[in-house]
Amino acid sequence: MCCVWQEGLRPAGIGFYTVHLSSKAKGMAADFQSLRAISGMVNTILGIITLLLAYRTKNNSWSELLAAKLLGCFLLFHGMLMTTAYIAGFFTVGSFAHSFFGSLVDIAHTISIGMACSACLFFPYPFVQRKHAEQVVAAVVLTWSFIVTGLIIFIPYETHVIRYAFWFFPTVVWGFVYVRFSVKELVHKHEHARGLSAASGLLILATMAWLFSDWLLWITVMEKFTIPGWVSGIPPDKNPMLFFVRQSLIMGVSVAALLTMFVLEGWRVARHGFSVLSGIVFGFFFIGIISFIVDLSVVDVLEDCIYATCQELPESWTIYNTFTNILTAFLIQPIVLMYLMLNFNLLDVKTGKNGRYAKAMVLVLVVIVSSTIIEMLQSIIPIGELLTSAFLAIGIAAAIGWEHQIMEQFLRNKNRTVDYLKTIGEIRPVEPANDATPSLSFSLIVLFVFALLLSVLHGAIGLG
Repeated sequence: MCCVWQEGLRPAGIGFYTVHLSSKAKGMAADFQSLRAISGMVNTILGIITLLLAYRTKNNSWSELLAAKLLGCFLLFHGMLMTTAYIAGFFTVGSFAHSFFGSLVDIAHTISIGMACSACLFFPYPFVQRKHAEQVVAAVVLTWSFIVTGLIIFIPYETHVIRYAFWFFPTVVWGFVYVRFSVKELVHKHEHARGLSAASGLLILATMAWLFSDWLLWITVMEKFTIPGWVSGIPPDKNPMLFFVRQSLIMGVSVAALLTMFVLEGWRVARHGFSVLSGIVFGFFFIGIISFIVDLSVVDVLEDCIYATCQELPESWTIYNTFTNILTAFLIQPIVLMYLMLNFNLLDVKTGKNGRYAKAMVLVLVVIVSSTIIEMLQSIIPIGELLTSAFLAIGIAAAIGWEHQIMEQFLRNKNRTVDYLKTIGEIRPVEPANDATPSLSFSLIVLFVFALLLSVLHGAIGLG
C-alpha cells in the first residue's frame, strides 16, 4: 500500500494519494482517522492497567516485573502518541494548540521507542542481569528523551529520520532470540524453549506488524507505489539519502523478520501443529501476497498520478487497503501485547484484586475490537446509527458475560521463560537494589512533567 512518510502514524492510503480518492473513499479515510483516537485511548488505558498490575505483582522474577513495567510504559506513551496526533489534526498549523499537541506527539514517540528498546534487553531473554538494572534503564530513557527531543528543535528532519531507525534495534534483538530458541526446540528437542521463541515472535508482531501486510511490495516494486509519496513528504532543501537509508534498514529488517518466522513456524507446524504465533505469521504472509496482487491492479493509475493526469482510484482498492492496515495498526498491537503479558506470566492476575484489573483489560479490548469492526463495516455498508449502537451494545454485553471464558483462553497455557533459562544455567541470582536511587516510577513523573512543559513552551514561543 502507498503511504506518506509520517513516522508510521498514518494508515496506508491516507496521504499522498488521498486527494485522488472518490468522495465516498475520502469520507471513509476521514472516518478511520477517528479510530486512531479510539485506539490511542485503549492503549493508554491498557498501559495504566498494566502498570497497576505490575506494581501489585510480587512473586515474579525481577526481569519479568521490569519487562511488564516497560511494556506498560510503552503502551501508555504509544496511546498518548496516537491520541495527540489525532487531536493535533483539528487545529490550524502554527496555532498554539497545533504546536502543543505536535510537540507531545514527538515526545511520546521518542519515549515509546526508548521503552521498546529497553524492554527487549530484559524479556523474554534477560541480557542485562544487574541489581541496578531498573535504575540504569530509568536514567538511559530520561537521557534519550531529553537529548532527542532537544535535537528535534534544532535539526528536526535528521533527528526524526535517525530516531525512527531505532525501531530496528528491538526487532533485531527479538529476532535473534526467536531464531536461537526456535533452533533449540526444533533441532535440539528442548520443548520448553518454545516459550522464548513464541514471546519474541509476538513482540516483533506487536511492534512491527503494520509493515508486514505489504512485505512482498517492499522487496519488488516499491518504487512504483511508496517512493513518490515519501519524496513528497521530504523538505526540498533536505538530502533524501538519509531517509532512504533509514527506510531500507527498517523495511529490510521487517521483511527478514516475517520471512524468517514464516519458515521456522512452518517447520514447527509440521511437527507440533498450529499455535497463536504461527497463525498470525501465516496470515500476514498471505495478506502480503494478496496485497501485492491488489496493488498491481492499480499501478497504471498511480503512475498517472505522478507523471500525468490523475484518475480516480477504485473504491474497492481503498476499502481493501484500509481494512488490512487498520486491522494491523489498531487491533493487532494491543491484543498481542495483552495476550503476551497474561499468557507469559508477566502479570499476576489471580492474587487479591488483580483479577478485576485483568478483566478490565479484556473488556476494554473487546470494546475497541467491536467498535473498530463496526466502524469499518459501516463505511462500506449503509448501517444506521441505531443499528450500529445496538451491535456495539451486544458486543459489550457478550464481553461482560463471557469475560471468564475469554480470560481462561488467555491463561490456558501459561509460560515462564525464566524457569527454562534456569534449567540451562543462563539466569544469574540477582537481588534488585532497593535503595533511594531514582527508579522507573520517578522517571515516569519526570517525563510527564517534561513533556507538558516543553509542549507549552513550543506552543507559546514557537520552539523549533
